[in-house]
Amino acid sequence: MKTYNLLGILLFAFLICNSYASFSQVGIGTTNARKTLEVAGDVNISGNIDIVTLDNMEDGDTSTFLVQDTDNTVKALDVSNPTGAALGYIQEYIITNANLDWVRDFDTGIDASEFVLITFSAFYDQELEISGSSNAIDNSSLPYTATFIKGGTWHIIADYPMVANLDESAIGTWTVKTLIFSKDLSKQFGTIEIPMSNSTTGSAASPLIN
Repeated sequence: MKTYNLLGILLFAFLICNSYASFSQVGIGTTNARKTLEVAGDVNISGNIDIVTLDNMEDGDTSTFLVQDTDNTVKALDVSNPTGAALGYIQEYIITNANLDWVRDFDTGIDASEFVLITFSAFYDQELEISGSSNAIDNSSLPYTATFIKGGTWHIIADYPMVANLDESAIGTWTVKTLIFSKDLSKQFGTIEIPMSNSTTGSAASPLIN
């Protein structure tokens, strides 16, 4: 892989531009420069680069990030590309005809070693009946959804505790929206154990982020 000294490149471009005033664009490694200076090839920069003008993003602009890989190469992360990598993903699951409103274990197949999966929205489309157990008049229920790891993949659980389909023959549908983060593109803090000492309140020894 060829490397170039940035100062030498800029000096070379300056000399060319001053010697040939008619050249509005200069190319290194290319005869078809698209900008004032275009370098077609690898560039090794050991100092700082000052960007004079930063334009604000407008509606319709493509969101692109620059990410440094483990081998120190810099890659473009185009989140508008539907098949490319992204900082996060939103996936909606339509789960139909479970056992009443009870989804005990749905395997998403998403690799837990590569991604983090959370649910942020869920609803069920059937009318529900409160349980007829003792003190049923005091019962109420909110939709419960969560994710857990089993067999190396992320699984989803969904349920309305203490209630079930009013019409037991009805085919119900859960709509569960999930947010998926790539572990390569997010910071992983690991696990923290919190001893509560049989109390209902507690506090962290220090914040994770200052």
